Amino acid sequence: MLTAAAATLTITRNHPQDIQDRSVYVWVDGEKWDILRFNRSLSRDITPGPHRIKAHNTLFGHTLEIDVAPGEQVRLTCQNGLTGGGMLMVLMLGVAYLRVRLEKVNSDR
Repeated sequence: MLTAAAATLTITRNHPQDIQDRSVYVWVDGEKWDILRFNRSLSRDITPGPHRIKAHNTLFGHTLEIDVAPGEQVRLTCQNGLTGGGMLMVLMLGVAYLRVRLEKVNSDR
Protein backbone atom coordinates (compact mmCIF):
# COMPACT_ATOMS: atom_id res chain seq x y z
CA MET A 1 0.00 0.00 0.00
CA LEU A 2 1.35 3.42 -0.98
CA THR A 3 1.40 6.31 1.47
CA ALA A 4 0.87 10.04 1.04
CA ALA A 5 4.63 10.32 0.43
CA ALA A 6 4.36 8.11 -2.67
CA ALA A 7 5.93 9.36 -5.88
CA THR A 8 4.46 9.32 -9.38
CA LEU A 9 6.13 7.93 -12.50
CA THR A 10 4.83 8.93 -15.94
CA ILE A 11 6.27 7.57 -19.19
CA THR A 12 5.16 9.22 -22.44
CA ARG A 13 5.80 8.08 -26.00
CA ASN A 14 5.23 10.99 -28.36
CA HIS A 15 8.68 11.90 -29.76
CA PRO A 16 8.43 13.35 -33.31
CA GLN A 17 11.08 10.90 -34.58
CA ASP A 18 9.30 7.83 -33.18
CA ILE A 19 8.38 5.49 -36.03
CA GLN A 20 4.91 5.11 -34.46
CA ASP A 21 4.96 1.36 -34.95
CA ARG A 22 5.93 -1.64 -32.87
CA SER A 23 4.73 -1.84 -29.30
CA VAL A 24 7.09 -1.02 -26.46
CA TYR A 25 6.79 -3.17 -23.35
CA VAL A 26 7.54 -1.46 -20.03
CA TRP A 27 8.80 -3.05 -16.80
CA VAL A 28 9.41 -1.33 -13.47
CA ASP A 29 11.65 -3.20 -11.04
CA GLY A 30 11.18 -6.43 -12.97
CA GLU A 31 7.36 -6.21 -12.93
CA LYS A 32 5.64 -5.92 -16.30
CA TRP A 33 3.71 -2.66 -16.28
CA ASP A 34 1.99 -2.38 -19.62
CA ILE A 35 2.42 -1.88 -23.37
CA LEU A 36 3.24 1.68 -24.40
CA ARG A 37 1.95 2.63 -27.84
CA PHE A 38 2.71 5.83 -29.74
CA ASN A 39 1.05 9.02 -28.47
CA ARG A 40 0.14 7.37 -25.16
CA SER A 41 1.33 7.65 -21.56
CA LEU A 42 1.58 5.30 -18.62
CA SER A 43 1.38 6.73 -15.12
CA ARG A 44 1.44 5.10 -11.73
CA ASP A 45 2.31 5.80 -8.11
CA ILE A 46 5.58 4.24 -6.98
CA THR A 47 7.42 4.06 -3.68
CA PRO A 48 10.29 6.47 -3.04
CA GLY A 49 13.78 5.06 -3.56
CA PRO A 50 15.73 3.47 -6.40
CA HIS A 51 13.90 1.98 -9.37
CA ARG A 52 14.90 0.23 -12.58
CA ILE A 53 12.76 1.10 -15.63
CA LYS A 54 13.05 -1.08 -18.75
CA ALA A 55 11.50 -0.51 -22.19
CA HIS A 56 11.74 -3.19 -24.87
CA ASN A 57 10.34 -3.46 -28.41
CA THR A 58 10.98 -7.26 -28.62
CA LEU A 59 14.20 -6.63 -30.57
CA PHE A 60 16.06 -4.07 -28.47
CA GLY A 61 15.64 -2.55 -25.05
CA HIS A 62 16.87 0.24 -22.84
CA THR A 63 17.09 0.36 -19.06
CA LEU A 64 17.17 3.49 -16.95
CA GLU A 65 17.86 3.59 -13.22
CA ILE A 66 16.30 6.41 -11.22
CA ASP A 67 16.20 7.41 -7.57
CA VAL A 68 12.86 8.88 -6.55
CA ALA A 69 12.20 11.20 -3.62
CA PRO A 70 8.95 11.15 -1.59
CA GLY A 71 6.24 13.14 -3.41
CA GLU A 72 8.35 13.49 -6.58
CA GLN A 73 6.67 13.42 -9.99
CA VAL A 74 9.10 11.78 -12.39
CA ARG A 75 8.52 12.15 -16.11
CA LEU A 76 10.24 9.97 -18.69
CA THR A 77 9.98 9.99 -22.45
CA CYS A 78 10.23 6.85 -24.55
CA GLN A 79 11.24 6.81 -28.20
CA ASN A 80 11.12 3.86 -30.58
CA GLY A 81 13.11 5.09 -33.58
CA LEU A 82 15.69 4.26 -36.20
CA THR A 83 19.31 3.65 -35.30
CA GLY A 84 22.14 5.52 -36.98
CA GLY A 85 22.06 4.60 -40.66
CA GLY A 86 18.54 3.25 -40.21
CA MET A 87 17.04 5.09 -43.17
CA LEU A 88 19.80 3.74 -45.42
CA MET A 89 18.97 0.21 -44.21
CA VAL A 90 15.30 0.79 -45.02
CA LEU A 91 16.16 1.99 -48.53
CA MET A 92 18.59 -0.87 -49.23
CA LEU A 93 17.05 -3.79 -47.35
CA GLY A 94 13.48 -2.75 -46.64
CA VAL A 95 14.01 -3.26 -42.89
CA ALA A 96 15.84 -1.48 -40.09
CA TYR A 97 16.72 -1.93 -36.46
CA LEU A 98 14.58 0.12 -34.09
CA ARG A 99 16.24 1.58 -31.03
CA VAL A 100 14.27 2.13 -27.84
CA ARG A 101 15.38 5.05 -25.64
CA LEU A 102 14.22 6.21 -22.23
CA GLU A 103 15.12 9.70 -21.03
CA LYS A 104 14.28 11.59 -17.89
CA VAL A 105 12.48 14.78 -18.87
CA ASN A 106 12.27 16.44 -15.47
CA SER A 107 10.90 15.89 -12.03
CA ASP A 108 8.86 17.94 -9.59
CA ARG A 109 9.90 17.64 -5.98
